[in-house]
Amino acid sequence: MNKLYLVLTTILLCSCHVDYLSLGDSYVLIEDSSIEREDKEGYLEMLIPNQVLNEDYDKSHIIAYQKPDSFLIRSEQIDFYRSIPDSTMQYQHKADSLEVLLDSMLKIRDCYWIIRKKDCKVFGPMTESDFNQECKKRNIKLKMDKKYERRFRGSY
Repeated sequence: MNKLYLVLTTILLCSCHVDYLSLGDSYVLIEDSSIEREDKEGYLEMLIPNQVLNEDYDKSHIIAYQKPDSFLIRSEQIDFYRSIPDSTMQYQHKADSLEVLLDSMLKIRDCYWIIRKKDCKVFGPMTESDFNQECKKRNIKLKMDKKYERRFRGSY
């Protein structure tokens, strides 16, 4: 289902210099501020769309704060899937799923996320209070710095 997207993303990443921040265990924050995971075949799968402003991670979790931009997510990701001709409609379904996710993100405005690394389970988007409750419930001790400053380490 995502193979064409992953192949195109990999080709794009190989053809240009893309900075990234490693979050451990094949998870990366790409310079466009999306959090992605590299699978066993080397393809990237997007877990949290663009506009991640802060993050922290340890051996078991990644936490992220995001202020979504409707235009960027629609034009870069949703429109991408809608533009792929596919008789099985799998890419239309992916675009529809992203549209629903974007609507949820825009209702929240300040979105918080948790990724459990062991099984790539994504929790979010959540409000700050829901996020704090989820962190407490899961005994996550990570904290995000309120200052937005990122130094990318590496490139694809």
